[in-house]
Parts: sequence; C-alpha cells; structure tokens
Amino acid sequence: MKVTKLIILALAVLLIGGTAVATNSLNKSEALDKEEEEQPKFFSITGTIENLEERDGVFYYSINEGQDETSYLVVSSNTAVFENTGNVSELEVGDKISAYTYANKPMPLIYPPQYSPEVVIVDTDLMGSAAVGTFNDELVDETLSLKLNVSEETELSSLTGKDVGVEDLAGQDLLVFYSITTKSIPAQTTPERIIVLDGEES
Repeated sequence: MKVTKLIILALAVLLIGGTAVATNSLNKSEALDKEEEEQPKFFSITGTIENLEERDGVFYYSINEGQDETSYLVVSSNTAVFENTGNVSELEVGDKISAYTYANKPMPLIYPPQYSPEVVIVDTDLMGSAAVGTFNDELVDETLSLKLNVSEETELSSLTGKDVGVEDLAGQDLLVFYSITTKSIPAQTTPERIIVLDGEES
C-alpha cells in the first residue's frame, strides 16, 4: 500500500514539474515572439559628416557619431537624400544627418561599420521633422509613437514615381515630413509630405 502511494506521489510530482517547465517554455516563447514583433524595421545612424571619398561612382561618407564613434555611409544614386523640410538635398562635409536603413540588411563584417541607407535626412536650421517607419492600418508607426492624420494638403508620392492615395499608405514603409505634433500618446500630426518607400529592399 505504501509503495502504491509513493508511486502515485512521484507521478504527481513529475506531472506538476512537467507542466511548470512547459508553461515556462511557453512564456519564454511568447516573450521572444513579442520582442520580434516589436523590433523596428528600420534603425538610424545620427552624426556629422567628416569626410568624403568617391569610388567608382559610389560615395563613402565618414560619420562622427560622437564619443569617438565613427561609421561610414555608402551612398549611391538610389539613396534618397532630403532636408528635414522635405526638399531634395545633396550631402556635404559638415552636414548633420540621420540615416535610415533596414534592420535586417546584410552588413560587411568590417570596422568601422559601413551602412547603405535607404534614406538620409540632412538637419537644417529650418522648422521641420522627418520620420521613417512602417505604419499600420490606422497610420500609427511600429513604435506606437506617431499617428498620421492625412489632409487634402498633404503631398503624397512614392520613390518610384507611382501615383499614391491615402488608401495606399496603410502597412507601408513611409518617409514622413511634418512640423507640429500633439502631446498625446501616440503623438498625432498632419504631415506636409509623405513618400512611400517602394524602392527595392536590399
């Protein structure tokens, strides 16, 4: 009788332990899935252009990111370059810039690191801000920090020159130019210009 009770007790302990392990593994899996979902599609490099080299029609800009950190931007004719006001621009030594590239884009394993950005924004003294990200069906970006309220005055376009309507913006990678936001969470803005980043992701 005692042996039977001991066997039942041992089975119960194993069953509870197995359930706890399975639950713990499930929780870890859910946390990893959530972390992957929240991973932004783009990351940015911010700094000042210190030097420029040209090699076979490709421009290499050395960027001082502060605290003795340096990286290189590899800029070609396919790279979109704008001022923070939305005007097309060219890069020059001394410019303060923010460069945006796809987070999953392969990078050469060299130091200093080299990035091939999709978009580079030149910061000027004029009023204006730029945001790059993927916006959902409600036109809220993936970090839940900015919501777009598109008006009739908002200029809509795409990198490839395709016609774009408001209905084409949901779920897309967008370059947004705006001036004023609300203090809500997420902040809301009526952009002056939106560009769909429909170039080939490399």
